Amino acid sequence: ITEACVTGMTIAIDAMGGDAFPENPVLGAVKAANELNIHVLLVGDESAVKAELDKHRCNRSKIEIAHASQVIGMDEPVASALRTKKDASMRVCYDLHKNGTVDGVVSSGNSGAMLAVGRFVLKMIPGISRPCISAILPALGGKVLLVDAGANIDCTPEQLCQFAILGNIYLSDLHAVPSPRIGLLNVGSEEGKGDDRRKKTFDMLKESSLNFIGNVEGEDFFSGDVDIVVTDGFAGNILLKSVQAAASFTIKLITEEMQCSLLARIGALWLRPSFKKLQKKISYAEFGGAPLIGLRGNGIVCHGKSNPDAISYGVGFAQKAADEKWAERMSEGMLAYQANLK
Repeated sequence: ITEACVTGMTIAIDAMGGDAFPENPVLGAVKAANELNIHVLLVGDESAVKAELDKHRCNRSKIEIAHASQVIGMDEPVASALRTKKDASMRVCYDLHKNGTVDGVVSSGNSGAMLAVGRFVLKMIPGISRPCISAILPALGGKVLLVDAGANIDCTPEQLCQFAILGNIYLSDLHAVPSPRIGLLNVGSEEGKGDDRRKKTFDMLKESSLNFIGNVEGEDFFSGDVDIVVTDGFAGNILLKSVQAAASFTIKLITEEMQCSLLARIGALWLRPSFKKLQKKISYAEFGGAPLIGLRGNGIVCHGKSNPDAISYGVGFAQKAADEKWAERMSEGMLAYQANLK
């Protein structure tokens, strides 16, 4: 690893992560280096990564390779991987981040492993027990933040409240949304709905200093009436993927209908720019790079099916997080929140 990698802004990409490695991570690195002018470190099997990289034209001074002899599979048990695969590409990425060689980590690999390895290597900001995936999605009149979008399958009420606090800091401090409205995803909007875990979480959020507006249902998600939706990673990941699939289905259905007649095809020509904007808003490549907030560092989780555009987006996201010192500001926000409780 050259001095440029150590002294400049560098983002590590897990070259062995995702459903199409190392092809997509490598091409994503090439796009990031060429289009975003970011220095990238590809971490993985050196021979495989180099062979893939040699297929593409790029500024090689912007891309380096760090060898890692092991890979954490997409369906591999996280506990055993954490214990036995100390030279896994994802682990090496985080180790390089911890020692200051790189400024952030991007992976489209096992999201549970991203959480566990990041938590083990980088540790948590004070007052937070687990990081969560924060995904910003389009909503009427703006955007909505989903926490957790897939990192923590089973959560306690205390952890769900921590996600709400992290989301509040993330939107208010980093995205300049004053006093964001927080809703708890539930099976009904009335107080008292849901299982014991949701009921206890509701009571805790109601008693907090956060701008908690109560339970929200799936139909409220895009209404523009809520800024942050809090849930566990199981429900959050299902919601996220359902949104992506439903949006894609809707666009395909409309496209098919517009081919049914000459008049419809003429109308489609006028609407094409609007459809392109809509596709961009709902594409996972545009919001596939989701930060694991709560870590003492920058870990960016990308969709397992991420194409090179999504990987490149994640690299840009990681650079922004490092430039604006998101982890430090999240930690400061958490300390301020705790101080207000005293």
